[in-house]
Amino acid sequence: MNNEYVFAHLTIIILVAAVSGILLARLNQPIMVGYILAGIMFGPSGFSFISSQEQIQFYSELGILLLLFVIGIELDIRSFIRMWKIPTLFTVIQVIVNAGIAVALSFCLGMNTYVLLLIAFITSLSSTAAIVKVLELIGEYRTDVGYITIGVLVAQDMAIVPMMLLMKRSGSFDSSVLVDLGVAVGIIVLLIRYLGKKGKFKISTEYLLPSSELTPVVTLGICFTVSSLVVMFGLSEAYGAFLAGLCVGNTQERQNILSNIKPIQNVLLMTFFLSVGLMFDLSFLFAHWSTITMALLGITLWKAIFNTVILKVFSIELAKAASIGIILSQLGEFSLILANVAAQTSIIDEFGQKLVICVTALSLSMSSVFVSLSTRTKNLSFVGDNSIGSILKTIISMKFSKEVRTLTIAYQKMRTSGRAD
Repeated sequence: MNNEYVFAHLTIIILVAAVSGILLARLNQPIMVGYILAGIMFGPSGFSFISSQEQIQFYSELGILLLLFVIGIELDIRSFIRMWKIPTLFTVIQVIVNAGIAVALSFCLGMNTYVLLLIAFITSLSSTAAIVKVLELIGEYRTDVGYITIGVLVAQDMAIVPMMLLMKRSGSFDSSVLVDLGVAVGIIVLLIRYLGKKGKFKISTEYLLPSSELTPVVTLGICFTVSSLVVMFGLSEAYGAFLAGLCVGNTQERQNILSNIKPIQNVLLMTFFLSVGLMFDLSFLFAHWSTITMALLGITLWKAIFNTVILKVFSIELAKAASIGIILSQLGEFSLILANVAAQTSIIDEFGQKLVICVTALSLSMSSVFVSLSTRTKNLSFVGDNSIGSILKTIISMKFSKEVRTLTIAYQKMRTSGRAD
């Protein structure tokens, strides 16, 4: 009887997630927001269809593992290598400055260094899953703005590995931690260099993939096998999943694998964002709304300003830098990964974990706001206006934003007609 209830509950959850996704897609919003809402509805804060913390933790860890695997598969290493300097330096500067501020504050205020480092790491990361969808939505995926943004996201995705390792070893930080960090980062760097120079791996389709029906099963088998193996060497399952994705995504069967695994990929992403909703505590949100709002606004504003300043240092025009900076100011799914690790190692308590979950989930749910503000500032670059005053004005004033949009459309029409002539 219990099994029947479990099956009925699972059926309803998936159905509601599908309906929510459809509604958000029709509203031109990222469908992941619909998945988060479905998770909230049927988690402990809603109808409590899934209330067991063990179940929620399982869905969360599975979603994280598979998300990193998918990101590894989709990473175009050769494209990243061609433009690695700005994204890599951007990420390094971002992490070092944020971490430096965290360490300085820990000495000045006497706070736990690892708690502040966790905040610094969370602030340094953006949402790969959300921002890629946003770039596609606003037509920037194949532009210079899109290429720089995706490059930064890739660099951030790789930065999560040492961050997780540092959080896991917080209770026993010694020289072995530095060795593990060096090994983890070194493996990724060497693998990327190798895959970027050599030809793609050859897979014997005759023996390993004799049928397209086996492709998803074989690739997921590789994912879980590599994840299990790296655990034996003291590294995380998620790290192994990312390495497996990198290798699978750089085989001669990459396109075949991507086309066959795409439907499963969508289900895996649904699992992850559904788990975000399941972990979301509405009663906590209502009880601590002021703290959550201040944390969300503070981190978002700092990220937007700091991102813009760094990009400007790389000689990117200010309006375009502000557009990219605003897109990257959205908090990422990896914040939840770090929060889980920090909770497991007692760096933060239940309050801290719920705070991170609420702030991250709200940030992910505000994609439409980030799209609108980024589009407004991007339009200024078309009319050649890169003043700070105009950027602030186009963000605040809807009337001024519409005027800039009108000028942008007129400018684009002039360029199009000029090319035709």
